[in-house]
Amino acid sequence: MAGFTWNETGLNLVLYGTEGPVVRFVERLTEQSKQACEALCPKRSGRTSRSFQSEVEIVDGMVVGRVWSDDPVVKWLEEGTGIYGPRRQRIYPRRARVLHWYDGGEEFFAASIKGMRPQPFMKRALQIGVAPYPVKDGR
Repeated sequence: MAGFTWNETGLNLVLYGTEGPVVRFVERLTEQSKQACEALCPKRSGRTSRSFQSEVEIVDGMVVGRVWSDDPVVKWLEEGTGIYGPRRQRIYPRRARVLHWYDGGEEFFAASIKGMRPQPFMKRALQIGVAPYPVKDGR
């Protein structure tokens, strides 16, 4: 009867080591997803699209790739604000009588505003980044 010796340390190094094929594959998918987030992110100045970061790490024996941004604007873009956002309420000023802002060189005043519709670009970016592969949502 033929047999073989299982070298678990060597196999783990090949699969999960920093140069292993699994890690390289997840790194490539993660980078593609990050690039898709940067490309699909609605832009004015480009600051928000430049805020995306990514990492790949081993968690509980799995290779995990993450893409995120610490910019709060990303959450507002994804979920919407005001009546379109999670609170489903108009936006009112907190310390003034009216809201005041500039857009495109014009000055605006309003007692309240509806808010901004969601622009869920990150889910589309993930689908583009990992196109033919099934993905588990990490939330």
